[in-house]
Amino acid sequence: MLKYLSDDWMVAAADLDLAIDYEVTGSPFGKRRYQVRLDHGQAALVTPPDGEALASFSVDYDTAAQIARGELAVQVAFMQGRLKLGGDVSVLVRNGSALDGVDDALAELRSRTEY
Repeated sequence: MLKYLSDDWMVAAADLDLAIDYEVTGSPFGKRRYQVRLDHGQAALVTPPDGEALASFSVDYDTAAQIARGELAVQVAFMQGRLKLGGDVSVLVRNGSALDGVDDALAELRSRTEY
């Protein structure tokens, strides 16, 4: 287990190459698909999804908006059956702390988003 932000954690995050597909249904713009790609220390949102993802999320718009606003934890949405996981779910568990960094990277965009 790596300690968050330790030197070992930083090296592991920099070496990470991971893609996660997202599908949001019922949005005002129809079904939306995108991919979050972590590529050796760089995070990017890719539309349409590019390449094969190891894991995926499928969620309705209202649930996605609650998660994005910080009103609903991903884990709670999953336990309530509101968020579906696909692919190799162990990838998400193993790389959870690196995925937290994606949320931080989207903080400025979230501050100017209307849901």
